[in-house]
Amino acid sequence: MAKKLRLGEILIEKGFITEKQLHNALIHQKGKNKRIGKVLIDLRYVNELQVAEALTEQLSLKMVDCSHYRPSNEVLSLIQKKTAEQKLILPLDRNHGVLLVAMANPLDWETIEDISFKSGLTLQVSISSENNILTAIETFYGSDKDTWDVLKELPEYDNAEFVKEEDNSQDPNYTLQSLYKNSEAPPVVRLVTTLIAGAVNACASDIHIEPNRRDVAVRYRIDGALKKTQTFPKQVQDAVISRIKIISNLDITNRRLPQDGRGALRIEGRTIDLRISTLPSAHGEKVVIRLLDAAKGLISLNELGIADEISVPMKEIFSQPQGMLLVTGPTGSGKTTTLYSTLLQLRNETKNIVTLEDPIEYELDNVIQVGVNEKIGFTFANALRSVLRQDPDIVMLGEIRDLETAEISIRSALTGHFVLSTLHTNDTVATISRLIDIGIEPFLITSAVSGILAQRLIRQICPECKIETDPPEALIGKGMPPLDKYYRGEGCGNCNNTGYKGRVGVYELIRMDTNLKRIISKHHTEDDLWKCAMESGTKPMFQDAWQKVADGITTVEEVVSKVPYSKSTVNV
Repeated sequence: MAKKLRLGEILIEKGFITEKQLHNALIHQKGKNKRIGKVLIDLRYVNELQVAEALTEQLSLKMVDCSHYRPSNEVLSLIQKKTAEQKLILPLDRNHGVLLVAMANPLDWETIEDISFKSGLTLQVSISSENNILTAIETFYGSDKDTWDVLKELPEYDNAEFVKEEDNSQDPNYTLQSLYKNSEAPPVVRLVTTLIAGAVNACASDIHIEPNRRDVAVRYRIDGALKKTQTFPKQVQDAVISRIKIISNLDITNRRLPQDGRGALRIEGRTIDLRISTLPSAHGEKVVIRLLDAAKGLISLNELGIADEISVPMKEIFSQPQGMLLVTGPTGSGKTTTLYSTLLQLRNETKNIVTLEDPIEYELDNVIQVGVNEKIGFTFANALRSVLRQDPDIVMLGEIRDLETAEISIRSALTGHFVLSTLHTNDTVATISRLIDIGIEPFLITSAVSGILAQRLIRQICPECKIETDPPEALIGKGMPPLDKYYRGEGCGNCNNTGYKGRVGVYELIRMDTNLKRIISKHHTEDDLWKCAMESGTKPMFQDAWQKVADGITTVEEVVSKVPYSKSTVNV
């Protein structure tokens, strides 16, 4: 009698994997409660069908395609949908005392015996791939009977109304009628409205809609941190995403390519601009919605919380008729808000102010705003050339991304214009190094750049649950200066039990003085630049942040996680 081969040996024999791949998979399997077939699939050595084919040979079982069956409701009732999804088992047919089932793991004897005992039937097991079974479960069982009832119980937002921008470039017949029909169903409309209006009420900046294998998770970004708020059934995933696409003029038939769109929600007398981005993923399209509230996003420079020792010289810089002010920091550090606040301070009837943005986030009166579109070749560099022929006094450039844009911006600052822009760098000194790295000559930097502002956003302690606490462990081994008192938030209803409510900026400013220009021209290191800047009065961002810890505004943990700290540049 021939020896029965193991699954891995069969896969090798069929040429699906190599011995080395099997050995690697066995190493990965150690200590994990996973079948070798599943490990091989996770490592992408084989696909589900290849494993199913090998199992049929190993166990002498039949492989089936579940879509070829039409099980009756009586047969489906023998195994609950939840069990079918968890155990990857599907009832296909019943013949007298025998129940034909498809399984992804036919060696799951516990599940086989349990279902046989509960149904009083003998199970005839066949094999199918995991994906084939899950697709059939969705098809045969349909939506949970409570799914639509749950959606109907969502709160009403009678005062919320989506506002679509007109788009005449689309063919009106380009969509699928079924997607439109499902996306316009009242429960789906209510769910989408609830997701977005709920985010507005929670003061969220972004909504993440993330498809998983069995449900769809929703997370809000509040005060810079993501927080899971709810899940909704997988069965309405396509309808919900189609609804979001419809309100943002996106193609609901295109699910294979990323798309970007925009819409608006009018609620309680104010309009919230929506920036929608879709991204194909393994379990469907992920959607991110950015919420832009002009009432909160457009704030004056005085409201940013910049200390006088920074705001006073900063105002002196942009009151000059020419030069350049760069605002730096990573994504999400509030650079755009600072630029808008500066423009609010600068705009008046005597100045021609033009902005170049990708995209335009907030609309400003008495400011000409131009949206850059790199897909059609209308880049920052090309747009800036055109703007300079429009006799501007002040130009705001959304971001300096390359040498061409940087060179044109610097020439503009040298020829009678004041330029505002951003760079993605960690601090003020790193911005100088970055400009040199992309090809800008040091003498141009010293001539054109008037000042550099670096910033971060850190969370504030919730005032409702603020308490005094012991020095945190984050201080141990860091060499940070001690304080008399430390505070934190316990967590309450006001802050969703996070201990934080709202954010505040921390800043550092470099002014281009004679000493710093001399150091830059001689190609000195960043340490030398820092030493010179601090001798000229620059205070590192950490000092601003640490002062906010001392004042009980934020916590040590928040500062340590968000603000760069170096003993060589900090002397507090």
